[in-house]
Amino acid sequence: MVLLFDRVNVVLSGLKIQSVDGTGVAVEGTVGQVIDCVELRAYLVSPKYLPAVMPVVQLFMGLLMALMTYASRGQSSFVVETIGLRQGLPASDIRALFRDAKGYLWLGTDIGLVRYDGFRFETISVSQEGRWLGVVNALAEDKDGQLWVGTEDGLFVVRNGAANAVKSLQTDRFLRMNCLIFDKQQNLWCGTSSGAYLIDQSDLQKIARKPAIAIQPKPLPGYENLVPEFAHQRVFTLAFDEKGRLYAGANYGLFRYEKGKQVERLWPNQHRKVEIQALAVRSSDDLVFTTFDPLGYIRLHNGNEERFFPNIYSTDVVYQANQFWYLSYGLHRQGPADNHPISVLDLYEKTSSSFNKLYIDREGIFWVATNEGLLKIRRSFFERIPLPKSVSGSEINGFGVYDNDLLVGAHHGRVFIWERDTLKKMLAGLAPIAGVSAIKQDSHRTLWLATTYQGLFSFNGRQTRRYTFADGLINEAFNAIIPGKSGTLWAVGDVGITRIVYDSTTNRYRLQFYEHKVNRYKFTIFFSGLETPDGTLWLASDFGLVSFRNGQFRNHLLTVNQTTVRSIRKIVQDKNGQIWLATEGSGLLRGEVKNGQFTLNRQYTQQDGLPSNSFSDLLVDSSGRIWAAATTALTCLSINGPAEQIQNFDYKDGFFSESFLNPHLIEYPVGTLWVGSTEGLLRLSLNKLQPQRPALSVLITDVRLRDESSHVGVAAGKPGNLLSDTSGIRQLSSSQNALTFRFALLSLANPGFNRYRYRLDGAESTWRNTSGSESTVTYSGLKPGHYTFSVRGTSASGIWSKTASFSFDVLPPFWQRGWFLILLAIGLATGIWLLIRFRERRIKQQETERSRLAQLIAELETRAIRAQMNPHFIFNCLNSIQECILADDTDTAYRYLSKFSRLLRMVLEESARNIHSLQHELDLIRLYLELEALRFEQPLHYAIDVDSEVDTHNWQVPSLIFQPLVENAIWHGLVQQTGPRKLRISICHDGPNRLLSVIDDNGVGRKKASESRKTVYGTSQGLKLVAERITLLEKSGWGQGSLQIDDLTDATGEPGGTRVSVWLPIITELSLRTKFTHIANHVQSTGH
Repeated sequence: MVLLFDRVNVVLSGLKIQSVDGTGVAVEGTVGQVIDCVELRAYLVSPKYLPAVMPVVQLFMGLLMALMTYASRGQSSFVVETIGLRQGLPASDIRALFRDAKGYLWLGTDIGLVRYDGFRFETISVSQEGRWLGVVNALAEDKDGQLWVGTEDGLFVVRNGAANAVKSLQTDRFLRMNCLIFDKQQNLWCGTSSGAYLIDQSDLQKIARKPAIAIQPKPLPGYENLVPEFAHQRVFTLAFDEKGRLYAGANYGLFRYEKGKQVERLWPNQHRKVEIQALAVRSSDDLVFTTFDPLGYIRLHNGNEERFFPNIYSTDVVYQANQFWYLSYGLHRQGPADNHPISVLDLYEKTSSSFNKLYIDREGIFWVATNEGLLKIRRSFFERIPLPKSVSGSEINGFGVYDNDLLVGAHHGRVFIWERDTLKKMLAGLAPIAGVSAIKQDSHRTLWLATTYQGLFSFNGRQTRRYTFADGLINEAFNAIIPGKSGTLWAVGDVGITRIVYDSTTNRYRLQFYEHKVNRYKFTIFFSGLETPDGTLWLASDFGLVSFRNGQFRNHLLTVNQTTVRSIRKIVQDKNGQIWLATEGSGLLRGEVKNGQFTLNRQYTQQDGLPSNSFSDLLVDSSGRIWAAATTALTCLSINGPAEQIQNFDYKDGFFSESFLNPHLIEYPVGTLWVGSTEGLLRLSLNKLQPQRPALSVLITDVRLRDESSHVGVAAGKPGNLLSDTSGIRQLSSSQNALTFRFALLSLANPGFNRYRYRLDGAESTWRNTSGSESTVTYSGLKPGHYTFSVRGTSASGIWSKTASFSFDVLPPFWQRGWFLILLAIGLATGIWLLIRFRERRIKQQETERSRLAQLIAELETRAIRAQMNPHFIFNCLNSIQECILADDTDTAYRYLSKFSRLLRMVLEESARNIHSLQHELDLIRLYLELEALRFEQPLHYAIDVDSEVDTHNWQVPSLIFQPLVENAIWHGLVQQTGPRKLRISICHDGPNRLLSVIDDNGVGRKKASESRKTVYGTSQGLKLVAERITLLEKSGWGQGSLQIDDLTDATGEPGGTRVSVWLPIITELSLRTKFTHIANHVQSTGH
């Protein structure tokens, strides 16, 4: 028995092959692109029929092999990445997919809602009301950025990272939310277990404000009439056409609803269970949906019903970019001109999971939800070129061009040529154990091939020749062939450089070797080079940059940031004449050559967005872009535009895996880049690099204080808190001076190459660079002031986003704030003023107290002096009375005693006062003179003259101030006078505030009076007491006084008496009362 195919139905673009009952094959049309898969039905055929059917079988097998070749050619190149529990996904069973306006990818899982930003997963499992979200089936976003979540337990709404349950849709009738979709009026349609319902915009706004509010969703008009049984009313999917009509895929058919009309059944004609779980609408005349009876896809196109993938489990269908995309054991597409879906990717080569949902986002990424995680599918930038099957190994060592054909050098001395979109073997066996590392055609059409360590070869189009030591070849390990002037070639390698010179006289080539030694123990390995217009050969080596001119090597030591550049793998020159160096460990260096010297202008490292700091090859393409190949990724650097742009590619973009080595680059023809490595050969169309410029946006997702539970500008304590507004200015207290910022660039294409630049204005002036995984920064110890945090982002495309910012003020502590400083200044000024006033008052009080004490002391001293004066005066008076009594002059003694008693009474009356009126003082002096006149036998002539300006009643003088002076004039001057005795007292006003008292006598004078010891003692004692009292006047604050004694002479020059002048400050009765009343009272109390 043999296996025979009964029918083969393979449809190509214009090619249809059909075998009926194994008897014949009909071919229609021409061969084109494969559109549909092959449907095979096998039967067992008896051996006796084998000779008859064998030609048909052989023909079929040949056609099948050809079709398989076309099918493989027709599939586009995709890169599939699996995201599961190992990558941090909190749940593997995914039911719904949605990417919001900000760029987050939301996953509906069996444990709730999951948000993904390319690096982190954040889960929302419980609502604010404490309800579990459970299994999430549907997601939709409104114009305000609120996410509506349909679950097995009803409807929820998510705002700022927190979920709220819609209480009105938590009842049995609205459970099992299968689909959510917004119409153009922002009304929400819900597909549930009991049919389709409408929540209008006004009710949605009420729910947004208060989720617990009661609303009544409106059922799909007429649906219950068409599907009367509740168990049959389940709606799985909803969609709109270009006219705004609603299509509902349900358990018992496909329905269409137009506003103002009753719903109608589109398919099938009869009432039966078909379970339409996926639906995509291009127009009212073209839509595709899945069914379970019959199993497969059905397309209603221009009134016709078309079926695809019959008897195959169909999962989902999506319409986007004018194409239908089918998810069924793989990924298929169907454009407007395609009669059948085209297979683009076999997913069962990548996973054995069950598929649940297909979603295509705005970056062109295909997301497939499975029961074991998430599949991320992207179109590959690169096309992998297979080597001929007869060739073992896949290592590519170099490239070259020969007669306008691309040549590829491979291991084991093989050379391939690219012809008719196929890689074919051209030369083999040149070097059995070495690779062809360099290929270059000279001006004589000779092809030169350098190997890694088996020498140098030439090919003239007919035969190859190997050069040996006899030809001048010293080195057999080569890395590159460099074209020079006049058709000269330079082969550079492990020991030195070899010049290849064509001798036109002999029509032969000769080799000249030049060795560059660092020292006797080490030779230099040259990797590449170029020749500048002045004929200097600049070489990249493991010793750094070396130049060669006129047979001499010169080393150029390069130092970058105090680090010496030791190894340079490639040197190229761009269209602007700039020299580029690919280094090992120092990134890319850009500079220029002037006067035989290399000047470094710019260094590019990982801080600038490069994937590595070590590169193996460099290329300047026809557009002036710089391509740099590292052992981890490929980089494209564009510097000709307004801003530098760095675009990176790795295995997630279809590049080699992370284990490849020795990448090599060439552009041929213009617009096509070839990359070879130990992992094989890739081709890249440079037209794919034209930037689509997606609307990139970087978000400040969280601003957190030092206390992890405190947020700024977000709802605290909720997972995935989003800043609802980053334009305002927050004000933080002085203790809130440590903030952590989290940000995200929501480009999910290849987030590993996302990069950020950020700074905090007010704390720093330069931008900091960081990778996409390091999207958190903390600032602490911020001083009071205004700050603005700014961040920009770029994806793998190298296009920088707009700047997102967050402004805030760290308020100073209250003791540094303006109002406090104003109050402090006012308080300080007031305090200083009060202190000055207090000080002044205190000084005044101290001065008053000192004056009081001085006055008191003066009073006491005056009293003490008066206490000395009074006994002296009384003693003298009593002594005079005694003399009268002894002389038996009774009448005189009586008169004397009478006047003495009056005088004594006046002295006692004035003894309580230190100062009294001038009138009292003059009255006391008159009485005293009258008393003393009684003692002299000869008459005593005295006179008291007072100037009319002197106010004797108002002006005050110290009591008994004149009595000692008058007494001295009488007893020490006049008493010894034998002639007439005269005494004159004159009182006058002498200048402002001064009173002058002059006492003149015509006594014997001071000289004669001093001859008596008694006279000397009495005179000095009395004058001393008066002088002390005058001094005490100044101490008491009354002013300055003085005492002056002058000797008088007569006309002959003989002593003629004495003049005593006393100057006293004028003291009025008013000043005496107001200033020293308390002192006088104190003195009185003390005297008492």
